[in-house]
Amino acid sequence: MNYHSAGCLGTLGALVLAGPALAQQNASGLTVDDVRAIAAEVLADADNRSSLLQSGTAGHDGHFFLSDGSGNFRLEFQGRIQTRFTASFVDDDDVVNSDSFESGFSQPRVQLVFTGQVGDPSFIYRIQGKFGTAGGGFVLEDAYVGHVLNDDGWLLLWGQLRLPVLWEDVIKDVRSLAVAQSVVNAVFNPGRSQGIWVHRSTDDWRFWAGFSDGAGSANTDITAEAADWAVTSRVEFKFDGDWSQFDSFSSPEGSDFAHKAGLAAHWQDGPNGSTVIAETTVGAFSADYMIEADGWNFFAAGVGLFTEMPGGVDFLDWGVVVQGGMFLPDSDWELFGRFDAIIPDGDRAGDDAFNTLTFGANYYIHGHAAKFSVDAQWFFDATVDNDLVAGIATGAAGSPGTFIGLLPSANDNQLALRMQFQLLF
Repeated sequence: MNYHSAGCLGTLGALVLAGPALAQQNASGLTVDDVRAIAAEVLADADNRSSLLQSGTAGHDGHFFLSDGSGNFRLEFQGRIQTRFTASFVDDDDVVNSDSFESGFSQPRVQLVFTGQVGDPSFIYRIQGKFGTAGGGFVLEDAYVGHVLNDDGWLLLWGQLRLPVLWEDVIKDVRSLAVAQSVVNAVFNPGRSQGIWVHRSTDDWRFWAGFSDGAGSANTDITAEAADWAVTSRVEFKFDGDWSQFDSFSSPEGSDFAHKAGLAAHWQDGPNGSTVIAETTVGAFSADYMIEADGWNFFAAGVGLFTEMPGGVDFLDWGVVVQGGMFLPDSDWELFGRFDAIIPDGDRAGDDAFNTLTFGANYYIHGHAAKFSVDAQWFFDATVDNDLVAGIATGAAGSPGTFIGLLPSANDNQLALRMQFQLLF
C-alpha cells in the first residue's frame, strides 16, 4: 500500500513527536547537548519522520531544507494546497436563505511553513501562515521558538501556537479523516493564542501546560480585548503502540494496534473594564479516546464549554464527536463515517440540538501528501435554532460555517457535498 505520513500536524504536533524520541535517546546515554540536537532535528522534521536527502534537495514526501555543514543551523520549508468543490442544498426559507442551492470552488488551505533549528545547544522554531479564503490576504498562524531544558526531555516553547484542547483541532485538516473537521470543532475550538508552554513526554504519558492571552487571541497586541489571563493543560495516556501513530486519524493496513486517552482543560478570565467585550469567564474541558489499528481507526471525543457573563448569566454547552474509518482490503481507498452533535444550554434562546452525519472516502495517491477526498454532510437541524451553530453559519466568506460547507438556514435537512484534492510539498 502506497501510504506514508506527510505534511504538517500543526502547532503542537512537533511536541507530540519529540517526547518519545528524547526518552529513547536518553536511555542510550547521550549527553545533554546530544539530546538537544536530536530534539531540534525531530521537531524540525516532525511532519514526516522520514530521512531527507542531502542539503538543498527534497525528501520523498517533498519537503526541502537548507543546512550548514555542522548541521547546527537548518531551515526546512513546506507548503500545502487544498482545492475544494462544495455544493450545498437547503430548502428556501425566505428568512436567512433565499437560495436553495449554492456551489463553487475554494482554496480553503493554502499555507507556507518554515521550521528549523538555530545553534548548538539548539533552538527550534516554526513560522506558518496562510492565504485567506476571503480576499486572499496572508495571515500569520504559528510563530514560536522552542528549547530543550534538560536531558529529561522537558521542552519550553514561547510565541503563538494552537491551544491543545480538542485533539481534532490539533491534528488539523491536512490529516483529518473527512474533507474538513466537524461542526463541533468549528464551534468549540479555542484557536491560537500567544503565550509560553512546557511539555514532557514519556513512553506511557505526555503532558502540556501553558499560560497565554486566551482563546482566539492570535495576532493581537497587549491592548487588544483578549483575556486578562488564561491557563491550558492537556494530559494523554498511551496504552499500546507508538505516539507517532496518533499524528493522523487514518491507520493503513499493517499498522500495529495503538490506543490512547486524553483529557484537557482551559480557563480564562477578563478582560476587566473592557468597553468592547464585557468581562467574561470561560472554561472548556474535553475528553477523547483514539484507536489506530490494522487498516481501521476509531475516535470519540466530548467537550464542554462554561461561559459566565456579567450579571450572573452563565451557560454550559456540550459537544460530542464519534468517527471511524476503514481501508478497503489491499487498496489505497479508505471509507469513513462521522456523527457529531452540539447541545446548547437550556437557558439559551436557541437551545435545540444540532446533529450532523458525515460519510465519504479518501484515496491516498502518496499518503497525505497527495490525497483525494469526497464526502457528504447531512445537517439534520436548522442553524437558527441553535445559538452556537448560528454564530458560525453566517454565510460570510471565510467564516467557519462556509469553510465546512454549512450555510445559515431556518429549515432542517441541509445537505453538503464536498470534493477535495490536497497536495503537500
